[in-house]
Amino acid sequence: MCSVAQRVTLRLCLAVFLLVIPSTTKSQSTELILDRVDEGKLNLLASQTAQKIREAPIEDAQPSVLVIDFFRNSPGTPSRLGSLLADHFSESLSAYSNGMKIVDRKILKDYLTKEWTTLENLQSNDVCLRIGRQLGAMGVIVGTLSEKEDSVTLTLKIEGLGLNAKIEDPFPRSGTTAVLLLNEDLRRMFSEPGPNYARKPDEIPQEPGVFRSGPGVTPPTCDKCSPPDYSDAARAAKFQGNVTLSLVVTPDGQVNSILVVKGAPFGLTSKAIEAVQRWHFKPGLKDGMPVAVRVEVESSWTVY
Repeated sequence: MCSVAQRVTLRLCLAVFLLVIPSTTKSQSTELILDRVDEGKLNLLASQTAQKIREAPIEDAQPSVLVIDFFRNSPGTPSRLGSLLADHFSESLSAYSNGMKIVDRKILKDYLTKEWTTLENLQSNDVCLRIGRQLGAMGVIVGTLSEKEDSVTLTLKIEGLGLNAKIEDPFPRSGTTAVLLLNEDLRRMFSEPGPNYARKPDEIPQEPGVFRSGPGVTPPTCDKCSPPDYSDAARAAKFQGNVTLSLVVTPDGQVNSILVVKGAPFGLTSKAIEAVQRWHFKPGLKDGMPVAVRVEVESSWTVY
């Protein structure tokens, strides 16, 4: 059984939401410029992937598959290039989708937006698969990008379709990868972070009669603040991460006006909200008098 260490801290958070810069391309959704050679490599990889899915030892007559954002070197390390390539690859795979269903990646993006979560939370293939199944996919395609001199290698893996160690690897090494040349634009995209679906703290408007901690205003401190529970789904996925909430501590130390700044999957955001609703604080002070103060609080879950 996993043991879980939890901690609660007060902190100021800043989350950056990166917008994709439009560019000219044949693809309507990826907004990514690829030359014909690299375009052909991705299309060939999509064709090979579709064929391997059709050959997978599964009973479902029409398996459903979701393409997860492609990560730098390991899951949970996003890049702008990885997200755009995943969009592009998902479109290419749809062209070879006879006998299967390719789940629209917009469903994944909507989920991340609704949960105010980040791509860093997709920290393992198992987490990706479990989230994919929550979104209606039987299996997921995960990919990693590794840079070498003037190229980047995309390596794919299929999870959840019966492709495990007991079965001969359906992807021989020659079929798992596509090597793309890095021009200046692609290299820049590879170094840029991927989209961040968390909320910017400065998007929370100033409320009448509510202060922010700073000069002249002391922050509230936890009086009775028990950590949130660890959900069964998160435990099964061995997920570890944090949730950041923005809340108002009233002059009598109660909590209200709870907003999510950064969430987490597997119901942990709800667990964090349920916990803080029971919390009690020593209120913040202005000129020695208790006042309402908005603060950010973080709940963390770590699996050992």
